[in-house]
Parts: sequence; C-alpha cells; structure tokens
Amino acid sequence: MKESSATIKLSKSEIEWVIISLVHAKNSCEHFSNFDNTHMLKTLIDDFIRIKESIIQGEKKIEARNKTEEEDRSGPKTCESCID
Repeated sequence: MKESSATIKLSKSEIEWVIISLVHAKNSCEHFSNFDNTHMLKTLIDDFIRIKESIIQGEKKIEARNKTEEEDRSGPKTCESCID
C-alpha cells in the first residue's frame, strides 16, 4: 500500500522552529539509545535544512531581480566624471 502524503505551507521562521524541534528530538533519541528513530530524524532535519536553503536562495534571486528592475526604472546612471 502506497503511503499517503500531504503538502503543508510553512514560513521560513516556522521551518527554523521545526528544525530546532527535530534536533531536540534526535538528541533525546540518542540519549535514550533509540537509534532507529535517530536516522529518520536526521533525514528529516536534512530535508528541512535543504528546504530552508532553497527558500533563502529564492529570496536572494527575488531581491536581485527587484534591484535590477529598480535600477532600470530609475534610468541610466552617469559616472561622476561625466558632465551632463
């Protein structure tokens, strides 16, 4: 039987809190020698870190694009040595 999945929407700060919670859960598993769950939690932590990094890269691309659009709207720039 195929396992069901769900799509959820989380903000970057919510993802950071999930990562923190997963790290605490993983540390608890290690402390109580529950190594079966440790591997699963490590996988989840890595997945959420990749998602967070992807969001950060996307934000940087949007910022760069917005900056370029803003520069395009403000017209051509002249250098300080040029006389208008």
